[in-house]
Amino acid sequence: MRKSLCAAVAVAFLASVLCGCAQTSQSVRENPNTAIGAGTGVVGGAVVGGLIGGKRGAVIGGLLGGLTGGAIGRYMDQKEKTLAQTSREHGYTPAQGTKLKIEAVRPNPGVLAPGETVNINMTYAVLTPSADQQVLVRETREILVNGTSVGKTSIDIAREGGTWKSIVPISLPANAPAGKYRVIASIESAGGGKDIEETHFKVTR
Repeated sequence: MRKSLCAAVAVAFLASVLCGCAQTSQSVRENPNTAIGAGTGVVGGAVVGGLIGGKRGAVIGGLLGGLTGGAIGRYMDQKEKTLAQTSREHGYTPAQGTKLKIEAVRPNPGVLAPGETVNINMTYAVLTPSADQQVLVRETREILVNGTSVGKTSIDIAREGGTWKSIVPISLPANAPAGKYRVIASIESAGGGKDIEETHFKVTR
């Protein structure tokens, strides 16, 4: 009953945000080390995730401009450290309230050719006063070329305290222009603030 209700909510959410997007693909949460095929994903649309962090979420976004015809693949995540470990590393105390901090944003690979897939990896800390507290976090990844946005994905997901790693794979179209692609990654939550980091990858022919 609960799974059916969650699925209905996810589908309704997608319909309200992406009217006209007829194709969605449901995936089960996977280990981030799993290989990703270029055919995975929905062109210019969204991927409905499986059970993510105990909650059902949906990756919302699309590809524009020079990335039109590419695909956003399956969202993947894993918890890498406990709240206690993360708190020690960041010198965090419960009196500081809820805090979010990006630790790393990395493309893999850093250099690729048109038609290949780049994984946008993000590792971040969710610092909460108690271990059983969950925070609704919005992850956003935006890709820009020459100052123009050509792709953006967002996902709202409930996180417990600790260090998390998530991956969004993006398969480039065969005609993707060569050049430097700037990636702006951010995380934010109500009461937890917002953190932003940048990285880049190169497309060569």
